[in-house]
Amino acid sequence: MPKETFSSQSLISLQHIRKGVIILKNGSLRSVLEVSGINFDLKSEEEQSSVLMSWRNLINNLDFPLQVVAHSRRVNIESYLNLLQERIGQETNNLLKLQGEDYYTFIKGLVTGNNIMKKRFYVIVPYDPILFKPRTALSQILEAYKTLLNLRHQAFSAIIPLADENFNQHYQQLIIRQNNIITNLTRMGLQSHPLTTKELIELFFNSYNPEAFEKESINIPEEFNK
Repeated sequence: MPKETFSSQSLISLQHIRKGVIILKNGSLRSVLEVSGINFDLKSEEEQSSVLMSWRNLINNLDFPLQVVAHSRRVNIESYLNLLQERIGQETNNLLKLQGEDYYTFIKGLVTGNNIMKKRFYVIVPYDPILFKPRTALSQILEAYKTLLNLRHQAFSAIIPLADENFNQHYQQLIIRQNNIITNLTRMGLQSHPLTTKELIELFFNSYNPEAFEKESINIPEEFNK
């Protein structure tokens, strides 16, 4: 029996990104909120209790799951170093020029010996429509069981088409959930905003290329940024 081969891309459940929303291969939608951090330790006990109470109320009142992701990546400050060199070359004051060169040498050594990290926080808001297929109840149960345990890669690679009408309906339901989460996070003192299509593409690029520096500006064709 020939050995089955498949690409690593078939193991990724992402199908498409549209209107700032991730469409999974099973037809489910995901919205990604980037959330600002707060220094919890610097808050008073009363403020800490208020934040924890707000978070508990948010979780208890949800009828859908949330995923919280902390994303840490190396920061590429090459452009900053190039800017420093340019400014130093333009400086006419010898004292300021020497100080600038010392500062450049210090930053260069710091980056060479250490990884400069940037941490970002995300909340993933899901919407999973009920998808009916013309199969028996038993086959649906078996398929769901296989998908849950990831027993075969078709669970990731099989794509369920999502018509525009269905997408718009599911999109509206997702936005209602998204706005609800944003409102509750604001009450906790956390600022958040949904990622755009371009930002989502950059996030996935950085996530699946861990050996690369953080890229914050990827050239994306206009048709993919809708």
